[in-house]
Formats: sequence, C-alpha cells, structure tokens
Amino acid sequence: MKDIIIILLCIPLYVTNSFCDKYVSARGKGSGELYNAVKFFIGSICFLPLVLFDGAPRFKAGVLLCGIACGMMYAVSKTIILRGYSKTSVAFMTLCHSAGMIVPCVIGHFFWGERLSLLALGGIVLTVLSAVLLKGGNEEKKGFTALGILIGAAVFLTSGGVMVCQKLMGMYFPEQSVVAYNFYSFVVPFLVIGAFLPKGKNRTAKDVKTVLPFAAGSAISLCVISFVMTSLAGRVPSVVMFPLFNGLGIVLVCAVSAIVFKERLNAKRMVGIILGLGGLFLISVFG
Repeated sequence: MKDIIIILLCIPLYVTNSFCDKYVSARGKGSGELYNAVKFFIGSICFLPLVLFDGAPRFKAGVLLCGIACGMMYAVSKTIILRGYSKTSVAFMTLCHSAGMIVPCVIGHFFWGERLSLLALGGIVLTVLSAVLLKGGNEEKKGFTALGILIGAAVFLTSGGVMVCQKLMGMYFPEQSVVAYNFYSFVVPFLVIGAFLPKGKNRTAKDVKTVLPFAAGSAISLCVISFVMTSLAGRVPSVVMFPLFNGLGIVLVCAVSAIVFKERLNAKRMVGIILGLGGLFLISVFG
C-alpha cells in the first residue's frame, strides 16, 4: 500500500510534465527538438552531483547497459513522435505511446512470473483507449501512411522499452546505483538529440530562453518520476505500476486542463474519462 501511495503522489508531476510538453509542442516546428535537448541536459545536471557522492556501484555492466538502453529509448521516442504528429494524428501517436505500457505487463507475465488476469488486461486496453479519446483532437482529419504507421510502431516499442529498462534495473540490479542509471538515461538522449539540432547560434540562443522554463519544469518532474519508478520497479507488479501511473495521470491531465485552460469536456472526452476510470478499477482489483 505504501508503494501505491508513492506512485499516486507522483501523478501531479506527470501533470506538470504533460503541460510543459503541451505548451512547447504548440509553438511549432523546431521547438520540440530543442526543448527535449535542454530538458535532458537539465536532468543530467540534476543527477550528476548525486552520482558523484553515491556509494553504490556506478560503472558496472548492469547499470551501464540499462541506463544507456533507456536513454536510447527516450531519444528515439521523443524525437520520432514529433515527426509522427505530421504524418498521422495526435490520437494515433497517443495510442502508440500509451499502449507501450502493455509491453512490460506482458513481459512481466511470461518472464517474471507476474500475474496478468484477463480482466486486468482488459483494464489496460480501456486505459489505452481512454488516452486516445482524451488527447486526440476533434479537428484532426489526417489519414495513415506507411511511414506514419512505422513511426507509430517505433513509438510503441520505445515507450514500452523505457518501462522494461526500469523493471530490469529494479529487479536485477537493485544493489547498483539507481541515481547513476537515471543519469545515464538522461545524458544519452541529450547527446543524441543535441547532435541533430540546427547550428545557428543566434536563433538557438533565443529559442533556449523561450523553452528554458518549460524544459526545467519538465526535467525536474521527469527526474523525480524516473527515480521513483525505477526504485519501485522491483517491488510493484508491472500491471499495477505502469497503468496506474500513466492512466490516472492522463485522466487527471484532462480534468485539470478543463479548469486551467478552459478546454471543453465534450462527449468524447467524458467517455474517455469513464473508460479510463473503469480500466483503472479493473487493474486495481484484478491486477
């Protein structure tokens, strides 16, 4: 019960991170890549002093492989999802990203001996559908292309891959440095995304000032979330941890948006909230 409470306490950070992403993504082409690079740079800086004074093993194969793998998943997912928005719809990209939570749940059932009932699996599906209804815009009329579907599949796998890396670290290498794992998982995407940023110094400097507050808010939120989820991954079943955190987070983002941004709770979003709460109920009771 204590672990569940900790997960619930992190959900406001999920809302903060989502609002920062939402604001920057609305600014137009080019802002998202810079925002992601600055975000992961700030996250790396946050973890660096903790790494230096952490007594747990920081350079063993387990923590290095898990951290670098997670960082590569972050880099690919955060970069190509921006391209995916232009090739298909936000709803489809949301479906692919949210459905990533299915990956650790299924792997946990077959390889880690974690229980996954049919009702809990149904709850995960409802939670994913809820995310699509809540985040997909009514104005979107984009169709599907082969490239868009390929990007969606990559987003699905990399989103799930981040969660799998957290599970692997928490289950198999708990004695190694969780702080170092998170440092590696932030510095790798910073280096990868940063390598592809445009080189115009004046334009970049101006843009950095614009995205910096939001990148900082997202980075700090993501740092705490990543540290907590990795620490709990060895104890909390995947079918409970990931759908509870991501699913309830999406529902709360929608509810808060209606209040803060005056977004209209239309019939589609109301159905999304109901499906999300129903899915979370099934996961909580039968997971």
